[in-house]
Amino acid sequence: MKFSLFILLSLLVGSQAYASTVIKFATVAPEGSSWMDVLKEAGNKIKDQTKGRVEFRYYPGGIAGDEPDVLRKMRAGQYHGAGFTGVGLGEILPELRIMELPFFFKNLAEIDYIKEKITPEFKNKFNGKGYVFLGWAEPGLVYLFAQKPIKSASDMTGVKLWAWEGDPLADAMIKAFKVTPVHISLPDVLMALQTGMLTAVYAPPMAAMALQWHTKVKYMMNEPLTNSTGGALVTKKQWDKISAEDQATVMSVFKSSLDELTIATRKQNVESIDKFKELGIKIDSLSKLGFQEMTAAAAEIRPQLVGKLYSADLLKRVESLLSDLRKNKKSK
Repeated sequence: MKFSLFILLSLLVGSQAYASTVIKFATVAPEGSSWMDVLKEAGNKIKDQTKGRVEFRYYPGGIAGDEPDVLRKMRAGQYHGAGFTGVGLGEILPELRIMELPFFFKNLAEIDYIKEKITPEFKNKFNGKGYVFLGWAEPGLVYLFAQKPIKSASDMTGVKLWAWEGDPLADAMIKAFKVTPVHISLPDVLMALQTGMLTAVYAPPMAAMALQWHTKVKYMMNEPLTNSTGGALVTKKQWDKISAEDQATVMSVFKSSLDELTIATRKQNVESIDKFKELGIKIDSLSKLGFQEMTAAAAEIRPQLVGKLYSADLLKRVESLLSDLRKNKKSK
């Protein structure tokens, strides 16, 4: 009898050790966007495969606040996870912003290659800071949108260019182009464009369309300024409430879903550019001199950000990896 009671109590304790865990997950992605569609599908799969032991509850459209607000609320335990752009991820792990240096990568293949090489290192560092990195969620290549054509550095004169409030990389990039950044939080950008507080913004095409920024500009620069990265995080405190088996399920589902999202996002960014053309937004290329000016200015900020965002060693390693990749490509 006592032995049977002991077994029963053991089973009860074991089942309560990893009871149903809710992950309150925030994102600036709007309701109805492909991002939210993929996240919801991932949540449904996780709930189904864990038999309800893990449930994701989403708070889309920035209702939890801008990314710095969400981070503060995650630290306070109000939210347990979030989808972040590089700005939010960089608040925790500044060196990750190396993936967003302007005019650094020549194509998407280079971006994918470097991510593959340095993701394990970033995962370990996030873990050490109390977060679990679920995977990359890429907003895509970033373009400049303005109310006048930008074909050279001199065309930037007088432009009221947005800089995401609290983003040191955006500040460095914009100042390198000899423009004074206008600091505004992400949710307030559209209003600032409407009132004339801003006359230019930067964003991946799909994001510019989803946020309706494209309705307030007339021109888009043909050359991407930079790459915009992003990813999904969960606090380690909440993660540790999940069994190892269910953690593996969450990781697997998110990796598959976010990989799928990256493919879809890249396709939709191209489609968004086509839509801009239909809407009358003119897409202008930089002049040869303008491209040289901007790439030279961008190259100058890389060493300036050593010690502020990333180490000299990380910059050297990534530059070396890119150099080797480009040499191998030329030799084929």
